[in-house]
Amino acid sequence: MNIKIEDRSFGGKTFRPQTKVDFEDSNKLLICTTTWGRDDISEKVSEFIKNYINIADDDTEMTMPFARKENLQVKGNTLRMAVIMASEKINADYNKEELQAGFEIFAAIQEGPQWTYVSCGQPSVILIRDEMGIIPLSQSVDLNILTQNSHIEDPLPTAVLGIGQQPPIQYGNLRLRKQDRIALISRSYIPSPFYQLSPAEVSLSSLSDILARDNENIPFWAALLHFV
Repeated sequence: MNIKIEDRSFGGKTFRPQTKVDFEDSNKLLICTTTWGRDDISEKVSEFIKNYINIADDDTEMTMPFARKENLQVKGNTLRMAVIMASEKINADYNKEELQAGFEIFAAIQEGPQWTYVSCGQPSVILIRDEMGIIPLSQSVDLNILTQNSHIEDPLPTAVLGIGQQPPIQYGNLRLRKQDRIALISRSYIPSPFYQLSPAEVSLSSLSDILARDNENIPFWAALLHFV
């Protein structure tokens, strides 16, 4: 199953770090990172995850430093492990003496029809399936939505990796169907009109229009993944 990716950024009144997309078609590995702090961390996280997965592919007997999850397949467990270890590496290399950077992430890998994703913070992950509608798989809001001490237009991450131990990651499996689409949205919150669209009405343009019209001062990044 092939994946087509289209994405768009919208600059609002305030700053949101750029989400960087890295996709390897050979193993259908997708990594989307948003770095808060040092901008070069995104590339280091992406390279570490890709290298770890390549090593694990070559050495099927490689010992995993953390317990495997029984509900994940081999590549799904490897991806989860790679994200956890990338978080520990960034913490050790950049944040021991003083905090320099943290990162939000969405990473996914395909194994047959099974699609495993690992995430922390933004973006929210939403499935669009023709006969079922719009289905949130993993939703995240910014910290400014959860507290009254910050203006709604000032993006603040709720959870980041690379800082401290026991990273707050989420993960899940999805059995893909052709014509499925996944929306990835990094924004302080997702307005309700988006969920009122029919699957046929969902496009990157319609999604972007809804997010911009809701509040033109809030920056966002949005992507639409097509499985064909």
